[in-house]
Amino acid sequence: MSSKLKRLYTRLLRKFRTTPKQNQCEFSTCFFIPDKSKGWILEAAMQEIAHRMDTPYTFEGNYKKLPEADCYYFCHYHFYLSALRINPWIAEKNCFAWFTHPKEEQVPSDTIEKLQSARVITMSAGWKQYLVDLGLSPDRVTPVVGAADPTLFQGHQRGSGKIGFCSAFYERKSPERVLNLVRAMPEHEFVLMGRKWEQFEHFDELIALPNFEYRQGSYEEYPAFYRDLDVFVSVSQLEGGPIPLLESMLSNVVPVATNTGFAPDVIEHGENGFLFDADNGSTEEMEQLVRQAITLKTDIRETALPFSWDHYAEQHIKLFRAAADFGKSKKIAA
Repeated sequence: MSSKLKRLYTRLLRKFRTTPKQNQCEFSTCFFIPDKSKGWILEAAMQEIAHRMDTPYTFEGNYKKLPEADCYYFCHYHFYLSALRINPWIAEKNCFAWFTHPKEEQVPSDTIEKLQSARVITMSAGWKQYLVDLGLSPDRVTPVVGAADPTLFQGHQRGSGKIGFCSAFYERKSPERVLNLVRAMPEHEFVLMGRKWEQFEHFDELIALPNFEYRQGSYEEYPAFYRDLDVFVSVSQLEGGPIPLLESMLSNVVPVATNTGFAPDVIEHGENGFLFDADNGSTEEMEQLVRQAITLKTDIRETALPFSWDHYAEQHIKLFRAAADFGKSKKIAA
């Protein structure tokens, strides 16, 4: 590992290092995700946090049945806004709202004003700065980069030459870029793992390319998918994560990704992967970066190990505990 990468790795470990538990007051947490949104990846992330807590917690999906708790964590900022409208009293509670990326083209000013009553957790430093630029108080926002399971996604020796994408189909995933890159590199095999790509208007052209394979599978099949790859490509215009970026990196796959979501937080360009512009990156630039990625010798897994679910959960638990302790100290003072 180069000295520059060692510094990166040390910095990440320091950033995500956990501290011994102290004898602090017990607190309770309510994780909120609407019943209609159960099964979403955001619920899975909340479960990862909850299962590592040694204090009481509950999950709720009905806005009108919010229980009494010391902290509330809403898995999307729009769910917090809805809960606030139905239950104005939560504005005085310790509420956390998860901001993965904007749902709108730009978050409205009245939304920013309402979020001032919550503590917002973003998935990247970039999205924190976005909200601060729109007027959200910096002390109300904390970035916590996503995570993946290092025991499930194990490193492997690169050498197959395969290049992969992992994503469900959405327009923001830039499907045309996928098609253009596969066309531009006919001598390389490409594999796409995801759902609903039949909805892509040029899917017939994509699936007909001789160097392209489309896979749909359960999550249990993802580790084997990454073991087939040398390079992982994410071409999205807008991301909160993407989580597959970390899964692939833990599998020792070299990432080439747009500079959105937490990609700039986990990739040091030219050292453990490559970044290109989410809005203006050309096919030629993507092709050039993929070719560089194929020859990169870095142990990618080592640089991704700080981004485990253990570290991820600990960051949230620290925030919940600090808020609960502060709230109880205010009551005592009163």
